[in-house]
Amino acid sequence: MLSDLNLKKKTLIIGILLSVILPFLAMLVSFFTKSPSIDNVTQFYISRFAIWASLLLLFLYSFKIEKQHFLLWGETNYSFLTFMKALLITFLKLYTAVFVTGFLLLLFSVPKESMALNNALLLFKKSYFLLFFTCVTAGITEELIFRGYLLPRLEIVLKNKISAIVLSSILFGLMHIGYGTLLHIIGPTVIGLVFAFQYEKYRNIKILILCHFLWDLLILTLKT
Repeated sequence: MLSDLNLKKKTLIIGILLSVILPFLAMLVSFFTKSPSIDNVTQFYISRFAIWASLLLLFLYSFKIEKQHFLLWGETNYSFLTFMKALLITFLKLYTAVFVTGFLLLLFSVPKESMALNNALLLFKKSYFLLFFTCVTAGITEELIFRGYLLPRLEIVLKNKISAIVLSSILFGLMHIGYGTLLHIIGPTVIGLVFAFQYEKYRNIKILILCHFLWDLLILTLKT
């Protein structure tokens, strides 16, 4: 019995590591696919599909190796009005957290110029479908991996809800290190904290996916 519990814990720890390593490897795909024969838009699409591939591999791991549901927390069903209210509350909390964080970073003169983001915005100006696809990809894959998969498993391993929330959010922030600025690590970390607390509260991943998608779509549309 004890050996079975140890095996299950090891399996969970490996899954946690995979949920961090696979998205990181997906982020590196764009560096390995750089070629004069592949245009920037195609390279960007490849990097997005790589993130979807990392999610698929994590799904397969949970079903075949862990032998349990990808989402350990069952989805709580809400009426349409309650769902929209939860979505609005989550969005307002997100806006407030990002606004306060941005103000504090401005006071400390944290650099916010990101060459990687500027290059992506240039691509989005050429293709609004790419912008939309990027927002869909981020909303679905990042929420399923970092909130849906990672957070509940961290709670089991760490046996502490707050520690799991903080650690999952920090890891989420570090996944944005490719933007090359401290702002683009702190910002996603704060966003991760908001989403993690809201997932704990509502136990409905669809609220987070939709909120994440709408947030990215709004920000990127304004920037382009």
